Amino acid sequence: MRTKLILAALAAFQVSSALAQTTVPACAGDIDLVRVSTIKAGALDGFLAAVAAHKAWYRAHGFADNAIVAARVIVRDEKTGTMKYSEAEVVTHHVRPPGPDQTTPKKDAAWDAYVKQYRDTSDIKSEYLTCMPKLVP
Repeated sequence: MRTKLILAALAAFQVSSALAQTTVPACAGDIDLVRVSTIKAGALDGFLAAVAAHKAWYRAHGFADNAIVAARVIVRDEKTGTMKYSEAEVVTHHVRPPGPDQTTPKKDAAWDAYVKQYRDTSDIKSEYLTCMPKLVP
């Protein structure tokens, strides 16, 4: 089971490479790779650092049109009834990942480092490739 989870996580981090080899239906907006991640206990800061390193890797390799962001999930505290940020779940968006018309650079040590950060701090609960409306600045 653990091996299957590790292989699934590895495959998920390679989705942008898969987009370069797959025909995606026409999208009048922006392609958005959405992941819901379960955060390991006490690892939220490390996960957010992985998101920053992920974005930095793309910037360092000449990709400036994509956006990589983490959206904190808001949950109701069952004891107090108040709303709070989840420490256990985060939704990430990779808007406009490299597609079939772009060449993704080869993975390098920096790629391996941010992927390891993700693996050390989280597990992917679900993943979706979506067509979202174009973001307005």
